Amino acid sequence: MHARVHRVLLPIILMMAAAVPAFAQDAPAQDDKIKQLEQKLDELLRQAAEIRQEIQQLKGPAEAGPTSEATDLTQVEVAQPSLTDVQPVANDSNPGAAKALNPDISVIGTFIGHAGDHSPLEEPRDPIALDEAEVAFEAFIDPYAKGKFFFALSPEGVELEEGYANFVALPKGFTAKVGKTKATFGKANTWHTHVRPWIDQPLVVHEFFGDEGLNDVGVSVSKTIANPWNAFIEATGEAYAGNVEGVFERATDNDLFYNAHLKLFKDISENSNIELGTSWARGNLSADSSGSNRFAGVDVTYRWKPLQRSIYNSFIARFEGIANHRADSDDTLRGFYASADYQFAQRWFTGARYDSVDSLEGNTDRGLSATLTFWPSEFSQIRGQYRRTRLGTGPSFDELLIQLQFAIGAHGAHVF
Repeated sequence: MHARVHRVLLPIILMMAAAVPAFAQDAPAQDDKIKQLEQKLDELLRQAAEIRQEIQQLKGPAEAGPTSEATDLTQVEVAQPSLTDVQPVANDSNPGAAKALNPDISVIGTFIGHAGDHSPLEEPRDPIALDEAEVAFEAFIDPYAKGKFFFALSPEGVELEEGYANFVALPKGFTAKVGKTKATFGKANTWHTHVRPWIDQPLVVHEFFGDEGLNDVGVSVSKTIANPWNAFIEATGEAYAGNVEGVFERATDNDLFYNAHLKLFKDISENSNIELGTSWARGNLSADSSGSNRFAGVDVTYRWKPLQRSIYNSFIARFEGIANHRADSDDTLRGFYASADYQFAQRWFTGARYDSVDSLEGNTDRGLSATLTFWPSEFSQIRGQYRRTRLGTGPSFDELLIQLQFAIGAHGAHVF
């Protein structure tokens, strides 16, 4: 039995003896693999520590707490925010964005009081009345054009004073207006009521063009002209429908009313400048005739405003003369006005105006006015005007006018 055991164990012992050298040879290789695994584990732990550090930095110092290198990143719990933890985001309203699609709207109210005689050249005035409230809507249509509408509200009703599209970016430096506008004839005809330096219109403008002036539906095109005198020169050509009450009336569809104007503006010094203008207009006189009604005019404006005292002192002198040739008259009617306005304090202005105009009856009507104006602010104005009117060689009429004017809203600038 012992012999059998020896026969079985002997081969096993011999095999183990032979395996010992081989095992001894593989041991270094296994040690290298173990070292490599340990290095990879250390690298992974280092990267995990860096990731934990970045997470703590993102959370902020208030939420940072003690960490352990043994933290298992797969066990990190993500906190679910509750509705009570939500903080509102400050999103202040932008007034500019709210009005982006709305036009600038303004209202200018004019109240006039009257005392004294009533001139037969105009409608009798009440002792005090709302003369006019101008409501304006202005906005850019697109980058190339601006829309402007001016409504005049009075006890007689509502009237569209002007309403047009102003194209300001046409090729070759042209600009244009399409719609109902005041014709660019002289200076006084282009002014709205609240822009005048007087309460009333000069006699020549009132008698030749009527209460509303040359105002019609048409097209106006303007172009600045380059010149060697460093002056601003602008030429304007206009064509209108030809219906101006008491001035033009179409007999046929081709009886349009045409107007042309040439203006030169030049600085004389740092404190003064001068503006010269000439105008021409022609249209059909009446619907029952083919005779024309023609006007030619010249206007001169001198301005003085010292730079150092510009808010306290200024001076403006104006002259405008108009000649009118009508088909129903052999004579050419002429008229003019000359005025001077002086600012003697920050809010105080005074002025005088002389008028002269020929009438169809062959007489020459004359007028003399004196004004005193106080501006409480740039949005309100109080003006008094004394005027004396004499009709030909007949009687004279003395009147005192008091005007209160105020503005609300954003009102665009008018032509200088």
